[in-house]
Amino acid sequence: MNTFSVNSLKILDESVENYINKYILKLDFLNQNESAKRGERLHAMISYYLSGFDITKIKNNMPKIEKEMLDRVLDCEIFKDREKFIKSEESFLVKCSGGGFDFYLTGRFDAIFQDGGKYVIYDWKSKNIPKNPDTRLQSIVYLYCASKIFKTQNISIRYISLENLESASADFLDEKGYFERILGIIEKLPKKYLT
Repeated sequence: MNTFSVNSLKILDESVENYINKYILKLDFLNQNESAKRGERLHAMISYYLSGFDITKIKNNMPKIEKEMLDRVLDCEIFKDREKFIKSEESFLVKCSGGGFDFYLTGRFDAIFQDGGKYVIYDWKSKNIPKNPDTRLQSIVYLYCASKIFKTQNISIRYISLENLESASADFLDEKGYFERILGIIEKLPKKYLT
């Protein structure tokens, strides 16, 4: 059964050939830049912090630019309400059916907070936040999957730039529209690859 992440769906939406080369023929070679590595380290530190670990020693050994970014991020208002924190770096796998086949959607929520009856998914971005979070494919997939996991549509996703602390949000709007967008991308793949 096929499993799709946001990144694989983006590639499939842009180019079926590139999707087949990367995800079916495995012709992709990992080429991660320093900014991506920095983002991974900051994600990990935020997760440790939210999980209650004392990160002081690790933080003091970080490169100065990362330490300063982390200090600014952890000084944000959302981290003052840690009792609303549910989970950090939470992987998900949601089974879906449509178009005559089954498939999975997968990903990882950077952090999940619950404020009253509302779930807020936080997504840390190294630099830039999306200009149109309501139509961003990541928002669509994450909000759709979160609605299945938490069995509610009282959900939003909030993107936060770790570099400049800008933020952008999208609320859950249209389950049917979300699913149609996801399925429309998957159906670009030739049927022989849909298992």
